[in-house]
Amino acid sequence: MKIRIKYKTRTGERLTSWKGPDDPSPGSFIYGGDPDRIIQLVLWNGTRPVMRSAPWTGYMVASQYQANSSLVYVVFVSTKDEISLSYSLLDGAPHTMYVLTYSGEYQLRSWNRTKRDWAIIGTWPADVCSRYGHCGPNGYCDNTDSIPSCKCLDGFEPASLEEWSRGTFYQGCRRREMLRCGDGFLALTGMKTPDNFVHIGHRSSEECAAECGRNCSCVAYAYANLRQSSSTWTEDVTRCLIWTGELIDTGKMGDVVVGSDTLYLRVAGVNAGA
Repeated sequence: MKIRIKYKTRTGERLTSWKGPDDPSPGSFIYGGDPDRIIQLVLWNGTRPVMRSAPWTGYMVASQYQANSSLVYVVFVSTKDEISLSYSLLDGAPHTMYVLTYSGEYQLRSWNRTKRDWAIIGTWPADVCSRYGHCGPNGYCDNTDSIPSCKCLDGFEPASLEEWSRGTFYQGCRRREMLRCGDGFLALTGMKTPDNFVHIGHRSSEECAAECGRNCSCVAYAYANLRQSSSTWTEDVTRCLIWTGELIDTGKMGDVVVGSDTLYLRVAGVNAGA
């Protein structure tokens, strides 16, 4: 099967939940490509995002899940008309399927031949940190910690210490010092880059940096070369993302995680030439 979205129409196949456990009419949860920013996947409850993938960086095999002798490959492909992901299994693997439940869980299920029943071997959102915007504006969830935790991006501090001491992060983080046009950027590696980006095509890495650097409203940028994907029919194999507002739904994934990115964050006091 494929989940895909077409570049021109911003339409394509998505998963829709049932309305209830015994009601197969369409429910409120939808999973698929983001029509506004087509290089990422989103789980919605109506129009409200519940979970979001990291923006695509050009990889082909996105993920592998192994349990009960099942190995699932999730493969991204870009052509001149669409971007899609498809799923495949190793030969001899038990029947396996993804399900979007009526309660809003995206599950990976594998058939247990002994019990003759479906076993759940993966569930998303997996924890509170994988829920959309859990750490608030300008905060990020550090998944490299033994216990994932919310932190503030460099140059920021909790907007409400009282709130953070209670373990809630609705207000997120605020800047310690206001930005100036000449401030430079810190390179944060291994990141899940934020939502609400502007995607600019046909830019080199240097041109992407300059695009953000000369815009005093630009607070961050990220660049990727998509040539490693099977984008043989795609005219533009560059991906320049810039952000001009609050940074929402950011995370630290680690440098070795497929799909991790380098976020160049503008920070007060950093030399623009550094």
